Amino acid sequence: MDKYYLGGIFLDAFFSDLVKKVIANYPLEVKQKSLEFIDEKKAEWPIDTNIGEVFLKKVIINEIYIEFMIYVVDYLRDNGVFTPEVLTTKMGEGFVKYKDDYFMLFEAVNGRIPDFESEEDLNIIMNGIATFHKASKGMEITHEQFSTLQTDWKNDLKNKFLKLTKWKDEKAKAKHQNEVDKLFLKNINQILMQCEKALTIIENYSIAELGEEKESDKTISYQKFDERNLTIGEDANLYFLDMSSLKLELPVHDLRRILNMVMNKEKTWNVKLMMKMIIAYQEVNPLTCLQLRFLKADLLFPHLFYVVFSEYYHNDGIITINASQFSQMKKVITLELSKEKAISSLFGQKNEAIKD
Repeated sequence: MDKYYLGGIFLDAFFSDLVKKVIANYPLEVKQKSLEFIDEKKAEWPIDTNIGEVFLKKVIINEIYIEFMIYVVDYLRDNGVFTPEVLTTKMGEGFVKYKDDYFMLFEAVNGRIPDFESEEDLNIIMNGIATFHKASKGMEITHEQFSTLQTDWKNDLKNKFLKLTKWKDEKAKAKHQNEVDKLFLKNINQILMQCEKALTIIENYSIAELGEEKESDKTISYQKFDERNLTIGEDANLYFLDMSSLKLELPVHDLRRILNMVMNKEKTWNVKLMMKMIIAYQEVNPLTCLQLRFLKADLLFPHLFYVVFSEYYHNDGIITINASQFSQMKKVITLELSKEKAISSLFGQKNEAIKD
């Protein structure tokens, strides 16, 4: 197959032709182009043009969601959120369909990967997430979009609890238990107790109260807090780089995701760091008392435990776990079992800093 050397990497003839045909739809002059694979399902082409560097991305989402994503990007940018602008084609469209694939062109953002172990960067991140949630309030969502974007948090937690219970029963009855099974069974009773406490908090509030939250306080959640999906720009603002997984839900779920991600880098649950992160968020977008209760419930639920063991048991335990992965399982368990006391102490305090 023919190869072309572009931008310091080899680009085969197929992708060279694809890039040329897609980029031809845009009113710009290409100076240089290069191709970088992110993974098998996603690709980016950094392209040097007469308006500066831009990024052409192949997006694995349908046309309806693309239109919604463009609307969200424009809306959030108009309301103080930093995210790359979607550039339009000569026909004014925000995407190009080539054969059965969709491509979008974005402005490039100069910045650096956030350091999740830096308190200064964490403050920027939490302020940025809070701004994201606050800006999305009042966004007009169609019925079709609402049904696609909304999540059923309560039932999702119940289903995870039932799966953990099912795995406990199955592994306890198994004739042969490997090291993963033994580790799971050793800790599952305490884990299930945390599940029950989280679900009890949710159940303790009336359907009317929860319904009110759904209608008035749900926001667009970002979800994708991987380092490669965020950047701190040269202007010291947090930029959201990937809008392909947006959901409509309570803002506390994004808070739980980022807190779990940060705490997973700690040896045990760090209550002081957690408090600093929540306060940084509250400075921009204060949570209601009910939302804080739901945040406590979502944090108590053992999401990290569920993730590491579901990856194993969903494959019927046939995947091989190496020493490093087994060590990570034990680390997650230590983290999960250490957090209940920390979370209860923080939310049990009459701490005005984290309250509405």
